[in-house]
Amino acid sequence: MNATAFGGKPQEVITPESLLYDAAERIGRIRDGRLALHIHLSRLQPQNREENKVRIAFRMFESMVDIFHGQLFLLTNSDVMLICKDARIADLDGIVYKLKALFSKDPLAFTEDDDNGFATFYDLTVRYDDFLEVAAQMVAEVKKRKAAQQTVPQIQDLDAKSLTRVLSRIGSVDIAGVVRRQPCVRITEDNAAEVMFQEFYMSIADLQKVLAPDVNLLANRWLFQHLSQVLDLKVLSVLQDAGFRKLPTAYSLNLNMATAESPMFDRFLASIRGRAGMFVEFQLADIFSNLDGFFRCRDTLKAKGCGTVLDGMSTITLEFLDAELYDTDYVKVSWSNDMASDVLTANLTDALGPVGFDRVILSRCDSETAIEWGLDLGIRHFQGRYLDSMVSAVTMTKCDKAEACTLQQCTQRHGVISGRPRVDCGNNDMLDAFPSLKAIR
Repeated sequence: MNATAFGGKPQEVITPESLLYDAAERIGRIRDGRLALHIHLSRLQPQNREENKVRIAFRMFESMVDIFHGQLFLLTNSDVMLICKDARIADLDGIVYKLKALFSKDPLAFTEDDDNGFATFYDLTVRYDDFLEVAAQMVAEVKKRKAAQQTVPQIQDLDAKSLTRVLSRIGSVDIAGVVRRQPCVRITEDNAAEVMFQEFYMSIADLQKVLAPDVNLLANRWLFQHLSQVLDLKVLSVLQDAGFRKLPTAYSLNLNMATAESPMFDRFLASIRGRAGMFVEFQLADIFSNLDGFFRCRDTLKAKGCGTVLDGMSTITLEFLDAELYDTDYVKVSWSNDMASDVLTANLTDALGPVGFDRVILSRCDSETAIEWGLDLGIRHFQGRYLDSMVSAVTMTKCDKAEACTLQQCTQRHGVISGRPRVDCGNNDMLDAFPSLKAIR
């Protein structure tokens, strides 16, 4: 039964967005000295938008409410909005920095703070109309989502029962269609560049669509880890049967330790032995959950001739642990624009010096600035969208079918191993060749 207000009219459902809009309207007459801060957690990748972290982020603002006479809103899309009085931008910058550290695995944490980034600041003295418009849009979007939810089935969290159902579907799903690849480029001493390995990984968003659109696969970390072990084996099988026109110089896979020690991994290794190298990447969370197992697995892999990579390092994690103690062949560090500051550059020099900059891979490089910064520091290995575009651009200068493609299409086709984008390419030989690049600078 619908609730009704006085006069028999339907009562509007109260949401955090409607409360925010009411607050925004009220402060329209007293804007001086007021700031608003919008944290865009809804823009995080689904696997990084964990409910417990969102609640931690929300609680981090509670002291700001008391100090600066603020109002705090946790919106239905997981965004956080703070309105406060007589706060300094430096105060808000400090908490944004801590939040970026909390979500440091996500590329969004390395974006600039603007309307399209991790956080948006509003000086309500001059940007009140923009702020009010955003609040109004949020109210409209919530109403639209609620209407849509009434017509589509609800997504359930992954539990033991739904995991069993998901596992039963794997055999009928084209796993190759959700596998992606990205080159790691090594810049030589004479400033030529070549692909050192191709990293193969699974697109979780695409996997969700084809495997379990009705289940949130990332809702339970431990159940998803069990699922990922099964998917690891599928990826190895897919890569063994991929039919590349030219094998990568080396493969790089982010695997569970159990997979790296499995017979299936040994069979895959035997199938490429003498034709391609192998690197296995380890996430910090997996290492911490089984430190002894990691050291055993690392040593076993090295004995088999495989390289190892400590993945997911950032300026924050490097402050708290010594990367060289894990003794992997490479340490992968995520680039962010703030790393170019003198302070962070000095900190990273101290942290990575014992590792050796020739053993560092700078990932998520989305601009030439990242490459130049890394080269100045002595880093020789790079990954990211800027390199992806560069590989595609060089491919198109040499491909006889290039006139039929755009740079964006070529980049997309390089990033998949099967499916329509690859079929639409007129030269699969060039897709798999990953040509050598000219000097970066």
